Amino acid sequence: MGRSAVAVCALLMVGVTALRIAVSNPIEAVGFLYTIPISLAAVEFGWRGGLAAAASAIMLTVFWAELQIVPLGVVGYAARGFTFASVGLLVGLQAEQLRTLLQERERLVDELRATAMRDQLTGLANRRASDERLAYELRTAGRSARPLSVAMVDLDKLKLVNDRYGHAQGDRLIQRCAQALRVAARETDLIARLGGDEFLVLLPDCPGTEARDVALRLLDALRPDHSASIGIATWEPHERGDELISRADHAMYSAKMAGGARVALAPESPWGRPLLAAI
Repeated sequence: MGRSAVAVCALLMVGVTALRIAVSNPIEAVGFLYTIPISLAAVEFGWRGGLAAAASAIMLTVFWAELQIVPLGVVGYAARGFTFASVGLLVGLQAEQLRTLLQERERLVDELRATAMRDQLTGLANRRASDERLAYELRTAGRSARPLSVAMVDLDKLKLVNDRYGHAQGDRLIQRCAQALRVAARETDLIARLGGDEFLVLLPDCPGTEARDVALRLLDALRPDHSASIGIATWEPHERGDELISRADHAMYSAKMAGGARVALAPESPWGRPLLAAI
């Protein structure tokens, strides 16, 4: 964009100069057409670009005056210089101010979007963010045929902590567990808090056996503060996202019913029996 703007401004200035030479002195007012490329330069490059274009316009005016033997005098050159510099400076300052306002607006929009996609208690992704990421990972897995697994994590006996020590202590426990999960997960994984004591871990490019190892690592990371029940499901072709989550959720409840502090692998068939792995 910058180079093309310079080229356009240069062509306009050359064209105006040629027009002034062609029409000679009677229509010397066409020299003020220099304000067009000056304004374009100011909009593109700010007040510095506008002043640079104004200086070029003054030099071309001097060239025209010398070529046409039209003495403008000090006042004439000063008036034109002031006019061109004023245009470049004012338009450039307004353009920079507008650009700053637009950048600030974009920053605020990005912050609002980030806030809308983040869980306020833990700083993790929230359900909305996990839904968007899951849809993306499903499309990617469908195109590339790479495995995709999800893990549903439910903290064990958090209600007892809330009842015995209060919800503030329960919230602090959730925060510590969220941090432990974040540290133990892979860099490519997404950890989202769905609400309460329930978390979702998206495991792209991760088959079921590797997902089990990741889940066991997550369980180990939660110690000694707490334990969790984790259900894992690996995506089957043409399976919807909600079906995948449902299989992982059922596996998680199987782990919880078996006493918690363990991992359950969801079967491929919804009627199969989850495979439990304790740690």
